[in-house]
Amino acid sequence: MPLGAPVEPEVYVIEASAPDFWRLWYVGLIVSIVRWLETVAVGIVVYQRTDSAFLVSMMTMLRLLPMGLFGVFLGALAERFDRGRTLLVVVLMMGATSAVLAVLDRTGQLEIWHLALASFINGCGWCTDNPVRRVLIGEVVGRDQMGTAMSLDVGANNASRMIGPAFGGFL
Repeated sequence: MPLGAPVEPEVYVIEASAPDFWRLWYVGLIVSIVRWLETVAVGIVVYQRTDSAFLVSMMTMLRLLPMGLFGVFLGALAERFDRGRTLLVVVLMMGATSAVLAVLDRTGQLEIWHLALASFINGCGWCTDNPVRRVLIGEVVGRDQMGTAMSLDVGANNASRMIGPAFGGFL
């Protein structure tokens, strides 16, 4: 190749025929959108009911606390269980938590401590993302497509930080 000739970069494309990757990607996108939507919605409800910015920040802290408390241990624990089933259980747990909050709100029984507990529980679900879903992504795409897969996943995660709060504010 002559000096100064353009070099064609190797591009890895995740094919539409990789349904396992795309399912994991959609799950991550939806869970992330709901996470950020819920963060805004919980903050608004807590502030409307208490006029306390401190309690609003505590809800966010309760969502992040499991990452610091359990993050290290979940990586080791995730190795002992089937990741696909674990992901299903975690997503169902987070969905059930949100459904219980909706029922409590609809029946007029929703209290601040319910929101605090739900924030902590859903934070536990959030801290399983790296040791479960993202490891599954790596397993289904392989080493050659890992960079592309993670780029798409991180892009979706960052997009969810705009989409989720926009929906939360709208609702």
